[in-house]
Amino acid sequence: MKKIEDLIKLHASNFSNVDKQIAKYVLLNHKKVCSMSINNLAEAAFVSTSSVLRFAQKLGFHGFSAFKYFLAWNEDSVESQEDITFQAIGEAVNKMLSDLGGPTILSTMHYIKESRRIFILATGLNQQYQARDLQQHFLQQGINMVLLPSNSGSVLNKQISETVTSNDLLIIFSASGENTVVKDFLKLPTLIQTPIISFTNNLDSWLSTHSNCVFALSNLDNNTKLNPYFSGLFHILIDFLALQFISFNSNTENK
Repeated sequence: MKKIEDLIKLHASNFSNVDKQIAKYVLLNHKKVCSMSINNLAEAAFVSTSSVLRFAQKLGFHGFSAFKYFLAWNEDSVESQEDITFQAIGEAVNKMLSDLGGPTILSTMHYIKESRRIFILATGLNQQYQARDLQQHFLQQGINMVLLPSNSGSVLNKQISETVTSNDLLIIFSASGENTVVKDFLKLPTLIQTPIISFTNNLDSWLSTHSNCVFALSNLDNNTKLNPYFSGLFHILIDFLALQFISFNSNTENK
């Protein structure tokens, strides 16, 4: 596996001056970058978030989260992850579930049950797997969720974003919470206050601040070390929410 230094050197001939500025910061602080949001890195390198995203894509990554995962697994950061044990992962799962607020879960259950239509947008490969998992769990309970294409030029996405109402529900999976596809898609829905449920690594992201319900993992201890396990933790979270919905649905029907 290439080191980040090798990857930057490989693509350096295509770098703009802004790219070189980001590269310099990353090379000097790559371990620190593992726990940064795209906003944090942009501010630290004195560039825009879109410049950071373009930099990651020039290195061959689909998005910023994939770039961070590469850094986390990079040879230079292996030492910081060697002490992750099954016990540590188990503690992370327990903390994740115990930190879920009752009002957030209850609001999520109400939105899912009462919404006229439900649409899911997932921006990365891991996020698409998580979205399909959520879709399948709730389809088994009679709740239909439409999984939208993840590309920015989708005609369907444009039609959906222009026609959703406050009676619909949007569920967004975005690791960074700063993805431009997500921001473009949500421009109109946020104006008309369509409910949004987000699944993201970053509680301080743009997506989190524009969502009605947020499920984030950024408050976990040893956040940097746990980054490679976030995808699996989200699947556990999805299983938990599906079980909660069974109980919620049963209780509401019996009233």
